[in-house]
Amino acid sequence: VGAERMGHAMSLDVGTNNASRVLGPMISGVLLAWFGIAGVFWFSVVLYVVALAVCVRVAPHTRPQRKAGVSLMASMREGFAWVRRDHRLTGVLMITMIFNVFGWPVTSMIPVIGTDYLKLGPQGVGLLGSCDGFGGLIGAIALASLARAQWYGRIYGSAVAVCCGRTRALAAAPRVSVAAGVRAPLGIGGVGFSAMQATLVYRDSPAELRARLLGVLSVAIGVGPIGFAYLGVLADLTTPRIAIIALALQGMLAMILTRRYWMLTFKG
Repeated sequence: VGAERMGHAMSLDVGTNNASRVLGPMISGVLLAWFGIAGVFWFSVVLYVVALAVCVRVAPHTRPQRKAGVSLMASMREGFAWVRRDHRLTGVLMITMIFNVFGWPVTSMIPVIGTDYLKLGPQGVGLLGSCDGFGGLIGAIALASLARAQWYGRIYGSAVAVCCGRTRALAAAPRVSVAAGVRAPLGIGGVGFSAMQATLVYRDSPAELRARLLGVLSVAIGVGPIGFAYLGVLADLTTPRIAIIALALQGMLAMILTRRYWMLTFKG
């Protein structure tokens, strides 16, 4: 779609993702209640087969020219070297790692909050899980129609701050209505983060290095399992609610400590 339309395209992509996140948890909750966990996984297998059939039919309009004799490791080293020199991209990757360690792992605790604290059954947990998808769908539509290119950096940085702040409220929610009300803004923040991270890397990268730098972005996203494992340890040592609040506070602290790295991104 080109650099100028990248933000709108990514917003639409994330919007379709969140539309499925509205339906997915609700359907899985019903399947779990009626057919047990096996029914959920078999339904997932069917969806993966459909997705695979669609993927094999997708082909690029043009194929990029590759440098002869460049190894994978050499490409990655070149990408990391460019990131070190470009402070805007350093900020993007810094925010990406903070969100994937201190923000995104909280989604794994939604079933725990739903069952242990809010006393929900499978269908109720499914509905609670779909609330951020609903908020994300609204946020994606707003981004695609209203966001301007000069706002992208501010949207990206603000999304992480919103998620960390609202996550604390989710952990302390005394009843289902409050938890659902908190989940929707979390979905909006998640869309701002997801749509903008690839957009900013694509926009701020030289055309010949975009593939490499998007690969570096994938490496930054890949730190997520550290956050999931860390949250699990905190939940075992304390309680799930305390662990979620502690993770959110640490995420906000990480944003403060790395401010000098991402301020250029925030301004862009």
